[in-house]
Amino acid sequence: MYHFGILLVNTVVHKMINLIAFLFIAIAQANEPSKQWPPAPFEHCVAYCYDFSQDSRGSAITFPDGSLHKGVIKATTVRLSEVQVTKLRALLSTDSKTEHGDVDCYDPHHAFVFYDADWKVTASIDVCFLCDDYVARPEGASSLVDLQALEAFFREVGLPMLKDSSNYTALYQQEQSTDIPQPPPEGTDPEPPVSGELNDDPFAPDPATTSPKK
Repeated sequence: MYHFGILLVNTVVHKMINLIAFLFIAIAQANEPSKQWPPAPFEHCVAYCYDFSQDSRGSAITFPDGSLHKGVIKATTVRLSEVQVTKLRALLSTDSKTEHGDVDCYDPHHAFVFYDADWKVTASIDVCFLCDDYVARPEGASSLVDLQALEAFFREVGLPMLKDSSNYTALYQQEQSTDIPQPPPEGTDPEPPVSGELNDDPFAPDPATTSPKK
């Protein structure tokens, strides 16, 4: 009877130790930040194609003041669905076995920007498929993103993949040439430009071209 009691106590203690260890692991996992990039809360994700040479501030898709690169080709802009965002985050957070090229250039033409509910930038990543490189802001994306899979994803959402930088410049210039504002008729005062905040919803109707409701 004595030995049975000792055995029972040892069994209970062993189970309690296992339970405590399990609880510690569960708490640690619950408190661990998400390993997916970007980790910060966001509401929208937008895919962009742009001509990196059109902004004197640099080639990044976003800048510290929250503004976008001036070379964005607006007609190619795509807002991703929830399913597409899930797939994208998995791509950007997973190490691949593919080797990245070692080319002395960085001429990005494609990017993803993540926004909060008020369309303020929370994270961004621009990609140069000409040299197989990318820059994420903030840091934390995989250092070995499968760029072939990422290129296929860009094609899947409908963004153009052109041969060289001059093609993107031509596409940007083509869009600009069709978006030249016309002068006001003689005898009328030009309307003041419509002011806007940084990172307003890029898919909202343009107030300058939307007729007011009667």
